Amino acid sequence: DYGWHAPLLDGTEVSIAFDGGDPDRPYIAHAQHDSEHPDHVTRDNHSRNVLRTPANNKLRMEDLRQQEHIKLATEYGKSQLNMGHLVDAQRKQRGTGFELRTDEFGAVRAARGLFLSSHGQQQAQDEVLEMSAAVGQISNANNQMAALTNAAETAGTLTGDINAQANLLSDRLKNLQSAALLASAPLGVALTSGE
Repeated sequence: DYGWHAPLLDGTEVSIAFDGGDPDRPYIAHAQHDSEHPDHVTRDNHSRNVLRTPANNKLRMEDLRQQEHIKLATEYGKSQLNMGHLVDAQRKQRGTGFELRTDEFGAVRAARGLFLSSHGQQQAQDEVLEMSAAVGQISNANNQMAALTNAAETAGTLTGDINAQANLLSDRLKNLQSAALLASAPLGVALTSGE
């Protein structure tokens, strides 16, 4: 089964029409707004398209130029995906880009591999897994490790196995050839914990 089903609430005012003008074939032509069921979209926010359920599950799309955004939300755990020009309930800007948030648990899963990057990809003009900057950074780090290993060998000290690191890049990380996680940023990556 497929299609669209948006049930009417008890007490919703409707307009009735008749198929081919036949009074024996009535159908609901329109759901009306009234004082008990006001329209979410008014003259004040006419650039929005809103789908909201009785439990306040919501899909909102704002088409106001330079303030375009989409919000997909549920009240359970205040879980939301916000994209574009991010606003609060009073329509005051609170950021740009995207936000995936919840007061409950969260998980990001990608069985074939995951690439997290803050390297720019303007206007989504490149491949999804375009990672040349990240691969270049890892290659540079591998070259530095090789130079340090050579210096350590010359000094007669213990050296680490840098081949495993080089193989990780060529065999797993580059183009996510296996279930690996690659995180990259042009100006640094930090992980922190309160403990």
